[in-house]
Amino acid sequence: MSSRFQPNQYPLNAGVRLLEASAGTGKTFALAHLVLRLVTERKLNLKELLVVTFTEAAAAELRDRIGRRLNDALQALLQHQANDSDAQSDSPPRDAVLEEWLALHGQDPNTRRTLASNLLEALEGLERADITTIHGFCRRSLRRQALQNGKAMEICLESDSQRLCPEVAYDYWEHQVLALPADDVAGLLHAGLSVDQLSHALRRLDSD
Repeated sequence: MSSRFQPNQYPLNAGVRLLEASAGTGKTFALAHLVLRLVTERKLNLKELLVVTFTEAAAAELRDRIGRRLNDALQALLQHQANDSDAQSDSPPRDAVLEEWLALHGQDPNTRRTLASNLLEALEGLERADITTIHGFCRRSLRRQALQNGKAMEICLESDSQRLCPEVAYDYWEHQVLALPADDVAGLLHAGLSVDQLSHALRRLDSD
């Protein structure tokens, strides 16, 4: 059963969850606000989070949006602490979701100071945070493990799909298809399935 996403009530406890949304419905906004909540409510360091998207442009935008979200929350806490109406006019406009978050977590002065400290630490570490593409995360992980594994520090990820697709198809054919019972393999062959057909389908998927 699906329910409407509520940014400040969405559970942060461990588990697998799916947020489904169409284009232009605020996925980046939701991710940025969830990062804010994880940093402040769960007291997680940014280096404990992995935020992954598909393209370099999307990753750059996501990093920027997360940074702005953290900073807007920090400014809201400081403004609340100072209770200065003049500072309010110079502060960035706050949306209803951030106002609700501030009402839930920014009323106690001691709590505000703790949250502000967590946000400052997160903003200082933003450039080192794993907010990246799938390939970027793989590259960083390989570099981090380079000394331990005795590999080169500069990792070059293979991007020639014309060569990789046949390799993946042959590997899948050997370990998945040929491992089936003989009658099943014969049925697949009779239906026209072949390793070349798999490779062609994989290249089509890669180009999409």
